[in-house]
Amino acid sequence: MAIRDIYHDAETIQRYRQAGAWSDTTLDDHLREHVRARGDKLAIVDRGWRLTFAELDRLARRVACGLRGLGLASGDVISIQTPNWAEWLIMHCAATKIGAVTNSIGSVYRHREVGYILDYAETALMLIPDAFRGFSYTAMVAELWPRLPSLRHVLVIGDDVPPGMRSFREFLDTPWEDECAAGDLTALRPDPNQVATLMFTSGTEANPKGVMHTHNTIGRGTWQVQEAYGLTADDVIFMASPIGHSTALVVGARLPVMYGITTVWQEHWNPEAAVDLIAREGCTFTLSATPFLHGLVHAANANRDTLRTFRTFSCGGAPIPRDLIRRSEEQHGFLVSALYGSSEALVNSTITRADPLDKRHGTDGKILPDVEARLVDPDTGVPRGVGEEGELQLRTPALFAGYYKDPARTGAVVSPDRWYGTGDLCTLDRERYVSVVGRKKDMIIRGGANISAREIEELLFTHPKVASVACVAMPDPVLAERVCAFVICQPGPPLTFDEMIAFLKGQHMSVWKLPERLEVRDAFPMTPSGKIQKYQLREEIARLVGQKALIR
Repeated sequence: MAIRDIYHDAETIQRYRQAGAWSDTTLDDHLREHVRARGDKLAIVDRGWRLTFAELDRLARRVACGLRGLGLASGDVISIQTPNWAEWLIMHCAATKIGAVTNSIGSVYRHREVGYILDYAETALMLIPDAFRGFSYTAMVAELWPRLPSLRHVLVIGDDVPPGMRSFREFLDTPWEDECAAGDLTALRPDPNQVATLMFTSGTEANPKGVMHTHNTIGRGTWQVQEAYGLTADDVIFMASPIGHSTALVVGARLPVMYGITTVWQEHWNPEAAVDLIAREGCTFTLSATPFLHGLVHAANANRDTLRTFRTFSCGGAPIPRDLIRRSEEQHGFLVSALYGSSEALVNSTITRADPLDKRHGTDGKILPDVEARLVDPDTGVPRGVGEEGELQLRTPALFAGYYKDPARTGAVVSPDRWYGTGDLCTLDRERYVSVVGRKKDMIIRGGANISAREIEELLFTHPKVASVACVAMPDPVLAERVCAFVICQPGPPLTFDEMIAFLKGQHMSVWKLPERLEVRDAFPMTPSGKIQKYQLREEIARLVGQKALIR
């Protein structure tokens, strides 16, 4: 089934429409409303752009008409792999106008992941930089393109545009709207129950899963963030989390456009520069992962004066050290709000200033009012009671439409009545505060980004010196977790760390996924059935690095 034909089932649509949970609006509906109400207000600030809502809409309409001129249609997938640049938002708004699906790819991904995603998503058009931080995206795509039969067009931001690709600057300068009447775009408005975004996320499996959100589901998730934190058009959102992650997609891009809020994007994380940006632009709110919080709190120029406008740092994706929460509030004066969510179910719990101090410092937030939550035994599915540990299951109007082209994996985590099994082991108290205590998923969360242990293991298994391998989370005070590879070697000289890294780089693995420690062993702790007891390896590496194991 083509992605353009994927809808929620009729019962789900009826339930959430009748409950008023789905607004049946698109991002473009909100953008055009803000053009009428506050067209001169700043919509986005980045490394070179300061676009008002009227300017953003004008450029998005031009690009939308240009996309139609290139033959793109409703349901076509547009992949965007850029840093946090305004060009991303222009293209996303343009895609919404014609009913195309935006697939945002992290700028740190390389040949292996990008090739898989573009092929699996059947990408029709791609937007990339010519180069960023010393890496040539055009060279990568040129190498991949012959194996991508669906890819018809590549637009390039920058001056180095190879033959066969198009300059995005020239594309923006072309008056495509002269050949495209306003009514043409109006007629292309997508059904809000069609897929709007496709985000690939690494979980326990080696190959990433394509998470599909409709206009209604991602719209509800965005509303939940705005409602939970009471954000208004007077707020200014700071976003340093990469736009290839659902955090930046929802909070850095869509939320500001939906609610007429200015958003300020940092193209690459730098704590001191972040403080300067927050001070200069009067930023009030961000949502990001623990390493960003750590960097901001410890920045040399961070103080109550430079951060005087900044009110809330919503933090998720990795455990938050409690002393970091206290330091943020006592020294810098802003609230740290623990948050629990996922790409599939978006935001499910938050902390606000109204919550008691013990809940603010000791839980992962209170389940949102329109989110249903329950705990079950992870093996039997039997319900668990208050205070008991169990797998957290959720039912929410922001739940994704499924994994693209993968009904088996969708059915493994989503029941017929739309309960989603998170794979996380949690407790729930009587007031609906959730605490994450463990995880079923064999996943390493480095700085809030998911790394599949299996992906690294499968590559290392192919090294001639490796007989067996197990990758586990190594606790780290800044990134929360890093990757440690435990290896049993074949007879002969053992594998060295440098050999391991060179081999993985030769397989085009992204640098941020690379193991940062190698431990060679003669044997692994095993279960009677022959499975590696990874929890023992996690405990061992925690002792070796002198850190307490962080378990989520």
